[in-house]
Amino acid sequence: MGSKFRVLQAWLRSNLKNRILAAVFWSLVPFFSFCGINTDVTQSPYVFVTPVSVPQIFSIVAIYDNIDPHKPEYSLGYYITNEEPQFVGYNLYITFAIPSAGETLSNSNLYLENGVQPSFPALAVQASTANLTTHTVANLQAYAPIQMFQKCEVYTFTMRALLNTGITSNMSTPVTRCSTTYPDHCGTDTSCNPSACTVSSCSVSIRDSCPVGTACNPCTKGNQATGCRCPSGETPPGCNL
Repeated sequence: MGSKFRVLQAWLRSNLKNRILAAVFWSLVPFFSFCGINTDVTQSPYVFVTPVSVPQIFSIVAIYDNIDPHKPEYSLGYYITNEEPQFVGYNLYITFAIPSAGETLSNSNLYLENGVQPSFPALAVQASTANLTTHTVANLQAYAPIQMFQKCEVYTFTMRALLNTGITSNMSTPVTRCSTTYPDHCGTDTSCNPSACTVSSCSVSIRDSCPVGTACNPCTKGNQATGCRCPSGETPPGCNL
């Protein structure tokens, strides 16, 4: 009986020791688990990307009248506003209607002067809202094969900023312009001179949809021979921004 009691007492002492050791071990686990981690820097599994600044077209006007023997061309003006270190220039997209975001993301209707992106190279160090950058857009498609603009046709222009990583900005506000300086010289029911735009007593809603230079939306503030650009301090109707 005495020997059984001593065995039981020894087992209880051993079990208590094991439980004490286990408690000490688990209390040290959190301490060792942080070894090697720089706790002075916040740990984050997320990567945040700043959206690319969206450019805007300042002006786009036709250069020639449709009765001129010269093929239609446009003059494009914009300010370089992107300051991202990876910025390499702007892509220009030309369509017959306002494009969807998918159309420009897929690079369909992308205007390339020499076959490579961007359409117009630029760098962040050139960013300025004081110096207007201008380009003559001579063709609908400038590179292999060349496609000319058609007389009395309406085209829509949008831009995206391009980074050297291939990332682009959202597209700019679409701007639609007739390919001639005198839309009223075009035949009735052409894109530049729809029948609704041949009436001078049209409604405001119709006027806002008619090219500047038609009977419904006459050029009253600018020089129609040079595209009826809005003079400084002036805004549509009556001129083109």
